[in-house]
Amino acid sequence: MNTSNFIYHMSVVIPDILTFLHRANELKTVMRYKSSLRERGDTVADHSWRLTLMILVIGTELDIPLNVEHAMKLALLHDLAELKTDDVDAYDVIKENVSRTEKQKNELAAMHDILGDISFGDTIFAWWQEYEDQKTTEAKFVKALDRIEGFLHLDETGTEVYVPEEFHGDYADAAVKAFDDAVHHFPPLAGLLGMIKKELKNKFDALGVEWVEGKI
Repeated sequence: MNTSNFIYHMSVVIPDILTFLHRANELKTVMRYKSSLRERGDTVADHSWRLTLMILVIGTELDIPLNVEHAMKLALLHDLAELKTDDVDAYDVIKENVSRTEKQKNELAAMHDILGDISFGDTIFAWWQEYEDQKTTEAKFVKALDRIEGFLHLDETGTEVYVPEEFHGDYADAAVKAFDDAVHHFPPLAGLLGMIKKELKNKFDALGVEWVEGKI
């Protein structure tokens, strides 16, 4: 590294890294499932961490044809806007209590606010936008596992404190199918979702929560 690059990194990039990390730290306090769980909702940081872990393990162990490292980047950043917008419960989106268009508009504005004064902000924004656009195999994989991670959290901790009287069991199906189509059929991912859904449905049935499909 030459002297001018060293000075630039020390005077601009490193301070920006610290600023960005301080901002991202706020995701540790942004709670999820505020409308659907009375308690035991995780944070956005919790969710993003396990989603990234799922991508590493599932992508590697099942030898999925994609760039696992790149998918991990998208996963870590996919909910970054929520440090400004707060998390929107999927139940509120399904029930149309929250407009999808307004949600997207608010998140875009939040990303510009978060990254506007960061020297490497364009790179972070491009990865986030790639996930939002859902055109690459990696973006589709992240979204599929994002949905599955939510089901997994409910299966592990959320059924007994679930608030609504119905659960939309096909919420993850479209995302998993989109990835399946992108890689020209990959049954193991649908199989994983099916196993989790079976466990979750049994728990909801025991609690009298209606399992709804075909209305999304």
